[in-house]
Amino acid sequence: MQNAFQSWLNERQQGQFHRQLLLIQGTPDWVCQQAQTLTHGSETLWISEEQVPCKAYRQQLGREWDCLVYDLRSGVSANALVALSGTVRRGGLMVLLAPPIEHWQQDLPSLPGKQSFGTEKCTGVFNQWLLEKLQSASGVVIYNQQSFRGENMPVLTRPKDVPTPYASHEQAMAVQAIHKVASGHRHRPLVLTADRGRGKTSALGIAAAQLMAQDKQILITAPHLDATDQAFNHAQQQLTDVQREKGYLKAQQGCLKFVPVDVLIREKPRTDLLLVDEAAAIPAPLLKSLLNQYSRVVFSSTVHGYEGSGRGFEIRFKPYLEAHRPQWQSLHISEPLRWYQDDPLEQFWFDTLLMQDAPARPSMSDQPLCLQQHSKAQLAANPVLLHQIFELLVNAHYQTSPDDLQRMLDAPDMHIYSLQKQGQLLGAMLVMVEGGSPLSSLVDAISLGQRRVQGHLLAQNLSAYLGEPALAALSYWRIVRIALQANSRRQGLGLWMLNELATAAKTNGIDALGTSYGLSNELLRFWQKAGFMPVRLGHKQDAASGEHSLLMLQALSEPAKQAQQQLTSYFSQEFQYLLPSTFAQLHAPLLLQLFGILCQPQILGHNDRRLLIAFSSGTQPLENLHLAMRKLLSQPKCKVHPGAELACRYVLQGWSIASICAEYNVAGKRQLSEQLRDWVIVALDEAL
Repeated sequence: MQNAFQSWLNERQQGQFHRQLLLIQGTPDWVCQQAQTLTHGSETLWISEEQVPCKAYRQQLGREWDCLVYDLRSGVSANALVALSGTVRRGGLMVLLAPPIEHWQQDLPSLPGKQSFGTEKCTGVFNQWLLEKLQSASGVVIYNQQSFRGENMPVLTRPKDVPTPYASHEQAMAVQAIHKVASGHRHRPLVLTADRGRGKTSALGIAAAQLMAQDKQILITAPHLDATDQAFNHAQQQLTDVQREKGYLKAQQGCLKFVPVDVLIREKPRTDLLLVDEAAAIPAPLLKSLLNQYSRVVFSSTVHGYEGSGRGFEIRFKPYLEAHRPQWQSLHISEPLRWYQDDPLEQFWFDTLLMQDAPARPSMSDQPLCLQQHSKAQLAANPVLLHQIFELLVNAHYQTSPDDLQRMLDAPDMHIYSLQKQGQLLGAMLVMVEGGSPLSSLVDAISLGQRRVQGHLLAQNLSAYLGEPALAALSYWRIVRIALQANSRRQGLGLWMLNELATAAKTNGIDALGTSYGLSNELLRFWQKAGFMPVRLGHKQDAASGEHSLLMLQALSEPAKQAQQQLTSYFSQEFQYLLPSTFAQLHAPLLLQLFGILCQPQILGHNDRRLLIAFSSGTQPLENLHLAMRKLLSQPKCKVHPGAELACRYVLQGWSIASICAEYNVAGKRQLSEQLRDWVIVALDEAL
């Protein structure tokens, strides 16, 4: 077998071949010896417990290697596998080290992550899924102590020569399109899309350098600073006499500067052009804010990503572009730069991790509407349904990644449901089982913040919030994701799914349903309509979504109903107390919506009404109306008028008059008072 392997390797060293995946199976010493012989004299990255751990894979992104050796026994991470495959340069190899097939399950751990589970409880279905894909893929080379299978994949299509500094004709076209955004008509944004390794971020850097040479001030943003390194590197390569700092590049009068998304929205810095990289990993509401704030914007998005969802970007943001910027432009880069066209390594991971469009399933006309729970093994045995469910979840949530597929197949406490009618998938739902007996011995420590248990977000979060051990002892089903096909939305199917889930939860003796999500008006309305009540709002904005995380509960048992009342009462008091500080920047419509749910209408007394009437007629100053306006804001029908937002900022959040005028483009205190008077007149009439 060694002769066959050596012959394959010799052929590879003498010709021009695609990147490929090599699986070496055997005893630990033997597989390491084969890998060391294979990689001798080449630039190699080793992923193992002794060298670079797979948890640190992000630190390797942007680098390139002749060979990548990944010891699967150090932890199997879907995100790490697909991301690191992108660091293998043309003609290189990605080598997986694994035990013999008979030891595959017992010797390969899964890597825990957020919404995670202990490795001792891992089902191992994902590892079996991976093994079957490796064994069945024609482009994968398999070498073990008994046999060798595989052949080199020759390159049939080679890239054409292009003038510097471009790596492809498509990249040159992308740079030209970016120039057009910077110098052409305003409000014509560009959406630049590509898979990994197509030179998309490099195009941003090249274009930025050319514009900097024209003394342009360029801002770039992304989910995190490291994602823009390639843009800064390529910009620097095109320029001379530059000043380079982390997230900043200056050349003569031009500059390229990184600014986080939340800072852009809050401080509104001026720029000649805004570049938004990895836009699919930024929530649509934030992208909409950037679009409305800046007249010259380029949105760059990865189609197949491990940090965000290009498909979600397509569904959530592009329709808004179409409606508000009908002259927006789109450009897709398809030709790879770091490897050859039709690369088998890339194709293997796209297929294995379901990163391509799912195939259709045949219709079964006699099947009625039903919510069906699926075991891990059932889904692995039905790859088309698994693919469809995963694709639906990718489309519905901006943060879905390959690791989520791994959790679906391995997390023992995750339930997976599908909504089907006549054999067609309409919706899907992921539910985590939390709290209850597994935490019984830890409830005191959890309530004091001394212990944290992975996979029990609601139980430990709420227990620590009130310092109440009983909250950790309750059993919860937390809805992690709920999604519907685009043509099945707004038909009440989401509420129907939650009602069915509540019935099943009661049957199983579960105390409460719960959910946690980035707060938005639409989602808050949906969950409130489904019978859920808000019980805690995160004090900090989520780094990924830019939104505060809201926890909501639907109590099912008597103990849970008492706990929910206790939580809601405490949260209502805390929320109102923190409005002028922690929640001072909370979006006004969201605040008004939450305020209406949490706060009981206050009685407008005789004096309150007289003060409000006097203010509306211009005989009482604005400063005297704080308490009366606060009571007026608590009335159910008083929040629709635009002036309610101004009152919210002034009375509830404690904004200064100058800040309110700047935010709402109001000329000054006199005009602000006039707009508030208009609101008071309408609101008083509604409150009668």
